Amino acid sequence: SHSPTSHYLDLSHTTAMTMMIVRYCRLNEAFRRLSCQKYFSKRHASQALYMWGTNTKGIIPSTTLGAVLEVPTKVDFITPLMKAGDSVKVSIKQVCCGNTSTGIITSDGKCYTMGDNYNGQLGLGHKTDALEATRLASPEGIEDFRIQHICMGEKFSAVIDEIGDLYTFGWDGSTFSGMGALGHGDGQSHHETPKRVESLVEDGCLVDQVHVGESHMTVLTTEREVLTAGAGSFGRLGNVDILDQLFLEPVEMMNNLNVHQIAGGQAFTLALTRDGIIYGWGRNDKGQVRNG
Repeated sequence: SHSPTSHYLDLSHTTAMTMMIVRYCRLNEAFRRLSCQKYFSKRHASQALYMWGTNTKGIIPSTTLGAVLEVPTKVDFITPLMKAGDSVKVSIKQVCCGNTSTGIITSDGKCYTMGDNYNGQLGLGHKTDALEATRLASPEGIEDFRIQHICMGEKFSAVIDEIGDLYTFGWDGSTFSGMGALGHGDGQSHHETPKRVESLVEDGCLVDQVHVGESHMTVLTTEREVLTAGAGSFGRLGNVDILDQLFLEPVEMMNNLNVHQIAGGQAFTLALTRDGIIYGWGRNDKGQVRNG
């Protein structure tokens, strides 16, 4: 069976991301964006960013291409971001390391990506690799696109904006590898700029967390509902089925379990409840979900 299974682990110190946006903000687009700007402030706190690994295609800022950092090494993140368009000194809110790409969100809500862009997974409006930090392209009709969370994948990526809307970009998949990972259901194989997942807006759903795998996506809404889309092989969508899903659909067995956090890998997903129980589903050939 590919249905979610549970394990008890001591994760009592895990912290939750909280959302302070009310659902009625969806009634007016302009009001929604104005009402959320207060959650981003320009901070001047002293920070140091340490990275390690191989700097393939510019994924480590201010480092020579091809350089191998074998131990955590302090890197200059301010200069690349200033060069990419930040006019004031900011601090980093989040760093996300994908397989061959990096995403950085600053304290003022701006998002920068760099690295491999073969599938448009950097969200820059093209498929050319970005050897330096480049600001994420803004969706049509949005002048000041501000982000609170990013998840970088090997073939596609996802961001949550200041309101709680979900945007995805990159490769949607294929009939061979599984399709529907972007959650748009529009039949387009690629989106090179962030595209809002309209089905969530239509259903009045705001997003708290998102995880992207190799060919599937998992979302946790602010109402603690777990949704999945994309390739169904290995049971990675959690619905006791191997069929692909072109739109985000609820993982029914996780309903009413008060999910606190989601995580996962290429073809599996984990969900942590506030009771400290971890549920896992998907590929388990190497014990990914610790079952069997």
